[in-house]
Amino acid sequence: MPTDFYSIPDLYDVLHAPGTAEEVDVLRAIQRRAVGNVRSPRWLEPASGTGRYLMEASRHGIACVGFDVSAPMVSYARARAARRSPARRPRFFLADMRDFDAGRRLGRFDFAFNPINTIRHLASDAAMRQHLGAMARVLHPHGVYAVGISLCAYGAEAPTEDVWQGQRGSMRVVQVVQYIPPTGGRGEASRTERVFSHLTVNRGTEERHVDSSYALRGYDLAQWTGLIARAGWTIDGATDSHGEPATPREPGYFVFLLRPPTG
Repeated sequence: MPTDFYSIPDLYDVLHAPGTAEEVDVLRAIQRRAVGNVRSPRWLEPASGTGRYLMEASRHGIACVGFDVSAPMVSYARARAARRSPARRPRFFLADMRDFDAGRRLGRFDFAFNPINTIRHLASDAAMRQHLGAMARVLHPHGVYAVGISLCAYGAEAPTEDVWQGQRGSMRVVQVVQYIPPTGGRGEASRTERVFSHLTVNRGTEERHVDSSYALRGYDLAQWTGLIARAGWTIDGATDSHGEPATPREPGYFVFLLRPPTG
């Protein structure tokens, strides 16, 4: 039966937890280069999922806050954080990326990050501008927002497939993901990348299958940089997935370092 894979946090975490420590090391290096050695830095992660990044970052004395639109994900992350001492316990709350700061006193953050195309779940330029507006209200003037997206080369990309595997205890999860790239023709639909996921979950002799699909909004380099400029933000360089400085091109995955509007 088709199911929203993102509503099953334990499966998601089994697949994505490996390599988390190394990924957080990259984020820490990006923060140090872009923001400096801030004493007691505060990090924010939109769409924080199971909280794996922030749980790891908090081990390094970073004060962490995350939010997600998925109630199961937030519940999972909170339960995990509750096992930590209060001094190293990330805070998680339920919210939409477009207006997560509404009615909340979040303070200011030195560094925020949104990796692996998560920001592309925002389905329109208007939604993206709403999100960037909220981010601008909670980042320090010296702060940086590190956003990881795959740039589209419309009309030049073929469908692709990835396979992810993970195991925890007696549970083994295999995910096959197919990506149907956007065409880049006329209309909003031409900017939609379709993603189809099939999971096979084995626990002992029991086997379960979970199918789901979702859409990601496409951006070529001009569309992405133009939107950032119109929102009043500044692009202060880009890195590859390892945190090394890189020159963005299409197609390709890059982490853009965004600085909020001033004044």
